[in-house]
Formats: sequence, structure tokens, C-alpha cells
Amino acid sequence: MREIKDLRGKIALITGSTSGIGRAAAIKLARHGVKVSVHGMNEERGRQVAEEIRGAGGEAIFLRQNLSLQESPKLLIEQATGHWGGLDILVNNAALACNKPMEDIQHEDWDALFAVNVKAPFFMTQEALPWLKRSDQGVVINVSSINRLINCPNNLVYDAMKAALNHMSRGLSLDLREANIRVNALMPGGTATPLLNEWFKTTNHSPEEIEKIYRESKKIATPEQIADAIVFFASKSSSWINGAEVPVDGGFFIGG
Repeated sequence: MREIKDLRGKIALITGSTSGIGRAAAIKLARHGVKVSVHGMNEERGRQVAEEIRGAGGEAIFLRQNLSLQESPKLLIEQATGHWGGLDILVNNAALACNKPMEDIQHEDWDALFAVNVKAPFFMTQEALPWLKRSDQGVVINVSSINRLINCPNNLVYDAMKAALNHMSRGLSLDLREANIRVNALMPGGTATPLLNEWFKTTNHSPEEIEKIYRESKKIATPEQIADAIVFFASKSSSWINGAEVPVDGGFFIGG
């Protein structure tokens, strides 16, 4: 793998990076010389990711914060910048899912997904702003979903949140353009992650059926494929892409 030289020495924080897309992004960014803050709620998995990065010669720490709490974005940015002394790349990847028939959806479902999937990315960006302004490469990458464009049965709360995240990403890119901070939204299709496993389980798929889908479906990405796009958008190779909503779905959700 050829190193992207403009990433070397940069500092990144990836929310929800103890597994799945976030974990793959943390590992790949570290391979390009980025100093990485791994974030999540599972301390054991988070420390394993950070240790794996350090074991391969990279630099990483693990930070535990619950993004459903109002104070967490401020604390998380303080911890990350306190350790590394700066921040250049913010990847808002953490998300919750909700797969229920409309009749079963509660106020708590809307509140939980809004807090983590929409509010947290906004306040993470707000808290990171002073640091991103100091960077010569300030980048915010919001990991959205192809569900911003398509709908799945019994998935309307999640779908609505991803649509909101995309629109917010465009607004942030406009407001932060003069500060030379780029904000883009990536829209993965189905990706082999614990979040997708959760979704399959709520749709009554057995573990064997889930494994078969992963093995045989051409529509399911690996986390590493999505991480490749994150690395590209973090680098100066994407320097003239701002306010974009980019499908990363192999073209399988175009239609037809």
C-alpha cells in the first residue's frame, strides 16, 4: 500500500471505531501515518483496536464516551486534543439503528437515534471547530447511509436520521467553507458490520442465514472498502470536494 504523504502526522478522531467501518478507518488512517483516537463504548474492543494499531507501528489511543449524553462531545474533543495537541480529521461514524414496525416505534426510539446519529455529529464538529480552523487540512467526514436515498421496510427512523445528517453536512460545508474546513457525507450501502448484524436479527434472520448473505451477496461491502473512501476524503486528493453526498455502494442501489 502506497502511503498518502499528506496524511502523515495528521491527527484524527473516529467515533464508533471499536468495530466495523470505524475500526477499519482507524487502522487504515494509521497506516498512512495518522495519529488516531479510537472511540466507542466497548472498552475491551477499543483497547484492542488501539493496540493493533500500535503493534503495527502506528499511534493510537482509546477514548470511551457515551455520545447520547450532552456533555460527551465536549469531553471527547478535550480528551483527544489534550493527548495529541490538535485535530485535523473528524470522522462522525457512530450510529444507532431502529428496525420496528411503525406501530411499535416509541418517542424513546426517535430521541435515542436523534441524539447519536444527528446531534452528536453536529456538536462534535462544533467542539472540534477551533482545532480544525488551526489545521491546514481541516476535514469532517460524516458517515451517513444509502438509506438517505432509499427506504427499507420498518426502518423509517434510521432512514430519516441519515437524511437529516446529509442535509446538515451540506449546511456545515457552507458555513465552514470560509474557514477552509471541508465537510462531506459518505453513504455506504449494506456493509458487513455489527450494526448490520443487529438489523438482520431484528428481521428474524438466523446467524446461519446472515453468514450466507455475507458470503453470497454481491451487494454487501467490507468495512475496508468503505474505509478506503474515508481515507480518500481525509486526504488532499479530495481537496476540491466539499458539501458532497457520495454513495459508496458499488452502484447496486442505482435502480433497474
